[in-house]
Amino acid sequence: MDHEIRQQSGRNGDLSPKNDKLAIPMDEIRLLSSRELAGDSETSSSENLKGLSQRPGVIKRCFHNLYKQWESYKSKPWNMCILLVLGTVFALGHHLFYLMLDEKPATDQSLMLRYGTILAFCAKASLGTAAAMAFQQRAWLVLRHKMARLDTVDSIFTANTDIFSLLTWSSINKAKIGTLIAVYCWITPLVVVLTSETLSVVVGTRVENGTCPNVRTLNFSNQKIVYWRTPMKVNDRFLMSVSLWNTTTDGETINSTDSNEFDYFTGSSQQWDGMIASRVVLSTEPLVRKETGQEICSARWNCSYVISFVAPGYKCEELASGVNSEVRNLGQATPPFDTSALAPMGNYTYYAKNDLGEYQNPQILSGAGGRPKQKPPYPKNLGAFRAEPIMWIGYCTVKNHSKPQPPEPRKGDWYKAYTPVIIGCEHYEVNYTIKFDFVEGVQSHKILHRKYIRKVVNTTLTSERDQDKRLKDRTKAVPEKNYVYPLDIGKYRLTAAYHSLGYTLRRTLNGTTTMPNFNVNSQILITPLVDRINYLPVENFRHAIMNMYENMVLSLLSDPSFSVVSWASNGKPSGPFKGGAETAYPCRK
Repeated sequence: MDHEIRQQSGRNGDLSPKNDKLAIPMDEIRLLSSRELAGDSETSSSENLKGLSQRPGVIKRCFHNLYKQWESYKSKPWNMCILLVLGTVFALGHHLFYLMLDEKPATDQSLMLRYGTILAFCAKASLGTAAAMAFQQRAWLVLRHKMARLDTVDSIFTANTDIFSLLTWSSINKAKIGTLIAVYCWITPLVVVLTSETLSVVVGTRVENGTCPNVRTLNFSNQKIVYWRTPMKVNDRFLMSVSLWNTTTDGETINSTDSNEFDYFTGSSQQWDGMIASRVVLSTEPLVRKETGQEICSARWNCSYVISFVAPGYKCEELASGVNSEVRNLGQATPPFDTSALAPMGNYTYYAKNDLGEYQNPQILSGAGGRPKQKPPYPKNLGAFRAEPIMWIGYCTVKNHSKPQPPEPRKGDWYKAYTPVIIGCEHYEVNYTIKFDFVEGVQSHKILHRKYIRKVVNTTLTSERDQDKRLKDRTKAVPEKNYVYPLDIGKYRLTAAYHSLGYTLRRTLNGTTTMPNFNVNSQILITPLVDRINYLPVENFRHAIMNMYENMVLSLLSDPSFSVVSWASNGKPSGPFKGGAETAYPCRK
């Protein structure tokens, strides 16, 4: 119904065209036409410009032109379109920024989140402002073309700021598109809240195949060339050997044409024995330098790699198990005892003879530096490695190592409790393939493959003695052609290195444990190879021996000053210094 009720003026009650236009309807209002609005606008503008008529002509024209340009700008949608474009650019920038960070290491995490929040806020502000301007334009367009109640008009204009106006049905019915724009204005703040969840930090595993710069390995062939007479330096640091040497010559050099001038083995070096071996026997893991993980993997990375090298190793075999069981030979070697020496038939719960055929020092009556006191020619077998001792070990095992066992021979359950076992361990040259893992700087390793190449000295000890009585070491083995002589310099130095390592283990495990009273007469007592309840060797003792020796060998990597420690990439001695691009070795991070 289109009717109007004309209203008197507040003071004189006169009706005029102006008052007629501003009359307030009882039910609905009628929007003014665009011409009427334009007329009012021109009237208002002309009144505003009256103050400028008194100004000088140039200033008046300047202000008038500026005003006309501003009014022309306001009447066009440029600003709304510019904000829409800016908002879209910021939104795309936010998406591309987070896409760039996707699956990258979380470095400067809080700073990156702040950058993302800034981009999200700029996108929200630009798009929100453009939407607010579009909402106002749409509201005026609706009111120009549709009749509406006063409360409906109010709801239409406040729908983007008042939630109750947004939910008014009359405004929704009159301005459907405007309502959708108002809804968008309400949900735009969620952009800033929700975008922080589009980038999250998760703990995960990412594998990259690359290179690591400081991977070391063992190269015992370096023992052939790194020697005390011609010491090698790396960055002014001397490299160390695992062996010590005697000589037969008084001079500083050896005459290679004289078969009576040569250097020969003395024993294990103090560096190997004191710095490495004596520490490894106290634990079940190889020694590791603290900084190794970071040097190899770099900061904040875990890594793994596989290396192969040739080094000494023990191969242990079970020869007998059970009371009165027959002890089989180890190759052509005959065991020096049987199970009758062990409990329950004997009083030993541990019996090891590891020094049969051991290289002796001194080899001959000698003076300083091992120089023989007699005149040449010297004995043929002076300094020769004639045999590598076999570790003959007998021990008792029980069903439950965690419970005390009968301590008195032939009393109680003595005969039921103990089972005698005899093993034999031979020293071999072994090709190892080992995988090293570093997780948070902690090293672990797994031996993937062992290939036993040859015996360190491929002979069999005999009960006979060397016929040359000038020798203090009159060990004899067969065949003599497999002796390793000092004049065979490369092979002799390599054998000496292997022998130095093996001697330490043999010395540690040699000895006995006698019952009653658990009388342990062996260095095995200080190792983890013996339990602390019954002082018996641990379960899987044979494998525990092999693992301990391998830990000794791998512990050489903890001190790169040893000449056998080399770069995995080229096999050259590394010394205690960091490598670079030339020492890069394949690894997985």
